[in-house]
Formats: sequence, C-alpha cells, structure tokens
Amino acid sequence: MYIKRTKSKGHEYLYLVEEVYAQGRKQIKTVKALGRVDQMSPEQLQSLLDQPLDQRKLQMSKMAQAAEFVTHMQQSQEPLEQSLFGLHLGYGHLIAWQVWSRYLNLPYQLDYLQKNYTDITAYKASNIVFSLVASKMMQPASYLSTFDNRLTLIANRMGNSELRYVYDALGFLSRFKDRIMESVYRNLSKSMELGKPLLLFFDCTNFYFEVTYDSREEFIMDFRNDRTLQLMNEGKGPEEITSFLNSPDFSAELQAAIHRAEEQGLFVRMRGPSKEGRYAQPLMGMSLVIDEHGFPLDFEVFPGNESEYGYLPKAVQSIKDKYHITQAYYVADRGLNSSANLDFIRQNKMGFIVAQKVSQQTKAQRSEMLSDEGWKTLDLSKDLWAASLVQDVDGCSYRYKICDYQKQSFVHYTDADGQTKRRKIVVDCKIIYTFSKKRKRRDELVIETLTAKAQEAIDAGRLMSNPNGSGWRSLVLTEAEQAGAKKDKDMYRACSLNKAKIDKLKEIAGYAALVFLPPAGLENTEESMAITAQKGYKHLVSIEANFRAMKSDLQLRPVFLKRTDRTIGHCMVCMLSLTMLKTIQYNLRQIGEDVSLGKIPTCAVGCHNQAAQPMSAW
Repeated sequence: MYIKRTKSKGHEYLYLVEEVYAQGRKQIKTVKALGRVDQMSPEQLQSLLDQPLDQRKLQMSKMAQAAEFVTHMQQSQEPLEQSLFGLHLGYGHLIAWQVWSRYLNLPYQLDYLQKNYTDITAYKASNIVFSLVASKMMQPASYLSTFDNRLTLIANRMGNSELRYVYDALGFLSRFKDRIMESVYRNLSKSMELGKPLLLFFDCTNFYFEVTYDSREEFIMDFRNDRTLQLMNEGKGPEEITSFLNSPDFSAELQAAIHRAEEQGLFVRMRGPSKEGRYAQPLMGMSLVIDEHGFPLDFEVFPGNESEYGYLPKAVQSIKDKYHITQAYYVADRGLNSSANLDFIRQNKMGFIVAQKVSQQTKAQRSEMLSDEGWKTLDLSKDLWAASLVQDVDGCSYRYKICDYQKQSFVHYTDADGQTKRRKIVVDCKIIYTFSKKRKRRDELVIETLTAKAQEAIDAGRLMSNPNGSGWRSLVLTEAEQAGAKKDKDMYRACSLNKAKIDKLKEIAGYAALVFLPPAGLENTEESMAITAQKGYKHLVSIEANFRAMKSDLQLRPVFLKRTDRTIGHCMVCMLSLTMLKTIQYNLRQIGEDVSLGKIPTCAVGCHNQAAQPMSAW
C-alpha cells in the first residue's frame, strides 16, 4: 500500500491505495480516503507523506521477484507461465527497453535530435518518450495518469520530471515525426533482415476527440475573445465593444484571419463523416502505410472533414523520398480505386493492387468475365500459402484469368488563366477475375436474404423514401418507376421486385476482380502475378488489424488534447507502441508462438531457452 495524490476540481486529495489483480490485470484499489491536502495541518501532512517508505519496500520486493523471473527464464527448459510484461511486478519496462534500444535504436536517435536541433536542457526527451510508449503498450492511460504512476515501475526513466515535460515531449515527437519514423523502420529492417518490401498496404481511418468544439469554432471564439480584451485595454466601454463585434469591419477581420489560418493548415480537428458513427465529435483523419510484415513505414494526419482520396499520392511520394523503394505494389481497398490515384502510382513506376467491383462493369467487360474462355487454375504445389488461400469447397482451387484493362475518368483542374477545365485519365493495366464456388454460395445466400426483405416491404406496401438505395432497397420497384412518371408521394410505394437486378446479381455470384499493375522492371509470369495479387489483397486485413489495435488496445481515441502538435505527438506514441508490439509479435512467431497484439502485454507465453536467437537475446 502507498499514498496516492489526486487532483479534482481544483483541490488535491490523498488516498491510501493498494494494488490488486483481477483476471491477470492490475487494479488500484482505494483503501481509505485521507482527505484534502489544504485542510490538513503541516504535521498531519508530513506524517502521511512519510508513507513512501512502504512504497520503496514494495519496489525492492518487485526487483527481487523480477530478478528471480529473469534467472528462471534464462535457465529453465520448461514453459514459464508468466505475464510477458510482468505487470504485477512492474518490470515490463525492462523488457520493453530491449526492443526500444536493440531493434529500434531510438535512444541514440532521439538524443541526437534533441542535442542538435532543439534547445531543450531541462529534461531528456528520449527517456520521457520511452516511458510514454512503454506505458501505452502495457497499460494505456491518460498522460496525467502515466506521469502519476511512474514511481510504481522499477525502470522509471522519467525520474523527477515535471508534468509539463510530458506534454512538451509530445510536441517534440510531432516536430520530428518523419525523421523518427524513417529511422525506426530502417533500424527494424536492418536488425531483423527484412529486406525491401514487395507489398505496401495503404488505408485511411479517422478518430474522434472528446472536446466540445472543432478547430475552426475554437479559433473563432479565441479570436473574438482576444479582440474583446484588446478593446477593453484601449478603454472601450461594453456598448462600444458590442457594437464593433457586430459590425461589418469585425466580420471582415474575422474572415481574413480564418482564411490565413486555413492556408496555414490550422484547422485539423474538424467534424466530418465518422467511420465509427461519432458524428457529434470533431474528428481527425489518419493515413497509414505498412509493409507485408505489418510494420508501419509512414503515417499522416489530416482534417476530419477532408476526403481521404488525395492522401494516397502523398503517401507514395513520401515513401519514395524516405526509403527509395522502386519495386513494390501499393495495395488498397476499392474505396481508393480512382484513375487519378492509380495514374500517380504508375507515373512513379510503382505497382498497385486494388479491388474492382464486378457489379459496375461495362457490357463488354461483363461478357469477358462470364466467358468460358481463358480460365486457369493455380499449381498449388508451388506455393503452400496459395494452396490454403484458394482451396475451394470441392477440394479444387478456384479459377482465375488475367485480361487487359483500362481505367478511365475525367478530372477537373484550373489552368493558368483561372479557367476550370477537365482532362481524361487513362490507365492501362491488368484485371484478374476469379471464381469460387464457396464465394458463389455465400453471394447467393446474401441475395436470398435481401430478396426476402424486399418482398416484406412489397407485401406491406412500404413507402420508399430512397428507392434507389443500396441493399434490399435496390431490389424494389415502385409505382412511379414502373409508370416512368414522378407524381405524388404515394407513387413511391414498393409494388414489385426488380427481377432484372436480381438476375444480374445471380449471374455474377461467385466472381470477384482485382485491378493490378506490376512495378516497372519487375519480371513476372502470369501465374506469379495472380498469386501476388491475391496474396496482396488478402493481406490487406492486416492494416485493419493495426487500426483496431491502435484505437482499442493502445487507446488512440478518444483524444482529449487540443493542440495539433500534441495530437500528432499522441499519434506518434501510439505508432511507436504499435511498432514495438509488432516487433515482439514477429519474433514470437519465429519461435512458433502466435499471439494477437492485444494479448501480448498480459498473456502467458512459453519462454524456452532453445528459442530463436532474437528472443533469447532479450
């Protein structure tokens, strides 16, 4: 047990607390509330604060147990059932430090940046950053709680730092984000001999803030308050101030200030379409690039009200500048499948693999896909991974065929004279069609379910507010559609099934398509291209797993920070924590231990002396 100091509503309180463990996780249990600090006499306060002696005894006990654990781990030939990070012993930072220093080599990099590019002397940024990252891995909490709990850990590298240094460290991470990310991936590639990546996975997400106002609203309020204070200092009265704030002159000042702020990119925390249904909260978007092993190479944050379409070209350029990767495929879902994006990748002599909807094809493309000519099967003896991927319900591999394909679209642009024009983009590439009996059964089941829902709407004579919608609504015809007229509201009641649409969906059941283009100069056979395309797209789920881990396990969201630089620093803490966990997961898989990211800090792992060298070195 020990004394814990907590601030609440402007007052500081003391509590007697103890650490308890339930279901393998540490919890802090309050034994007794000791009262408010400002209501205690100096003698009472001093008597209570003498209690850390018990805490030091606890730390010595933890160190002894940790030493015993490490010795056992080195000598034992049997699995040691123990939490990998030993949360209840408080020695998790000792293990995390090995990953941080041996694989990421970040102590040297952060010290170098602090010494040569900042004037920071009051604290060591590398120690604070490590403490934040390691704590985020093991027990995600607010930065205030992480700071308050620093003394419960054996490897406390924060020392006697102040809380403000923690938030300053977030700004430090934001300032050097690109250099740190580049250094981390290069060190990982070298230490684990990963080599140049062949597949680069790209995706976007967004996360929400638990704050009331977005960046623009907060900027307007701050501008108005600053202007009011300035007028008060000039001796203006309340009526004069109110009159000016409602005048056209102030409105012009405000609009000019907003325009400058927009040009500087200050409005990042904005409301937009949330991928988690959090439409009331301000959002920030994030794009992420990972390699085929799941290690992050780069990420960017962008305003929550901006489209993610424009960030794939930015990621391609950033990866090219940082890592000089020349022969790799960019893999993305169909939401980022635009001619402009694919054309940019092609111009940079890179390859791409993106999903293509088979329901949105021209008549000629549909005919080509449904034709019996050109279909092939994979030789499963050449690739065991491909065999597990494409095994169908009848024990045979699914069929595929590769055809020439053109992506076409028009983009609008503004010329030198300010005129809006449009130009046509044509991307010559390949499309791989696949057919699977297993997928056909699944598609037919979905069609049956949607048809049944559509029939229920018809039987009930339901009024169709959106007769052209998706899902079962797309399978319903209304009286207005049948008559070819748009009259009163009642004409939009469901009256019959859209049999032509249902027949079309049944015709393409079991088919799927990927649009792809090999990188310039990369020699491939047709079968190897087919395997690479399928591998690439099937592995796209790994980036979704990374997003889930950051949002849930590492508590990327909700964000309580307001300053953009600190928010980016918070994203960096989560990204570095994710990289550390991925490093541990990768090494565990090398010794036959397949553990999910969320379970690594607390699960029981069998540690063997005959384990692979990277793990035994810890």
